Amino acid sequence: MKVLVTGISGLIGSAIGAHLRATGHEVFGLSRRAAGCANDIAAELGSEAFVEEVANRIPCCERIVHAGASLDKHLAAPSIALTNCLGTQQILALAARWGGIPVVYVSSVGVIGRPRMTPITENHPTAPASSYHASKLFGEHLMTLASEHGIPTASLRITAPIGPAMPAGRIVPVFIRRALDGQPIEVSGKGARRQDYVDVRDVACGVAACLAKPQMGTLLNIGSGRSISNLDLARLCVQLCSSRSQVCFSGAADPEESNSWDVSIGCARERIEYSPAYSLENSIRGIAEVYARGNS
Repeated sequence: MKVLVTGISGLIGSAIGAHLRATGHEVFGLSRRAAGCANDIAAELGSEAFVEEVANRIPCCERIVHAGASLDKHLAAPSIALTNCLGTQQILALAARWGGIPVVYVSSVGVIGRPRMTPITENHPTAPASSYHASKLFGEHLMTLASEHGIPTASLRITAPIGPAMPAGRIVPVFIRRALDGQPIEVSGKGARRQDYVDVRDVACGVAACLAKPQMGTLLNIGSGRSISNLDLARLCVQLCSSRSQVCFSGAADPEESNSWDVSIGCARERIEYSPAYSLENSIRGIAEVYARGNS
């Protein structure tokens, strides 16, 4: 099957592209910069000429996975409107040009704003707390509208994605690096904030399952089904890295102390037979190995 994957150079998009290629699909990648494979091209999602440009450079595909997005959280960032909003409209226009092919849209569970009830299901009220998450919710609405006009769509709300290629400044790699270096690991507040970390390889499997079973207007949470507090995450990193690091409190308040991202993945299990295969322990070990190799 020919599949176009946007955001192919990103954390999630690269994992999706690698998984689809490994399972026999012909993947055409798209990002702001070509990712290096022969089928990958550079293009701007928010360009008015996007549809024409891509249609002229890539053969007609049978599926689209839309993982490309600007991650800028600034309220006035132009890329949010151009890349995330106009860009998603352009993807749907491309899908229509290619005969109304199915589109899988990579969204974020963060569109709910903050957890008001647990477990967090797909019916949780939405109240985005950033322009980025507002644009993701806009994309979900576009997918629903597209499905009503004959384009099969699925929107996947991803929890907190992790993997070896993730940005170094995020909490998981920060904790791992400090554990490997034997440095103290500081936790804000009481370390009670809970998060569901999902390995991007599991996200890729969820996307592949949607591609195999395109359904009209599907909305699914994709996560690990397990949450962990920041304090327990720090302790787990120390344990798995065989570290002597001390876990301590920074003294700074955590404004999200009370948030518990206990996300239900029951619908994904039922609708697309999604079953995460990578535990948090697997992911931490993988990230630690990459960091250790880089310092050897």
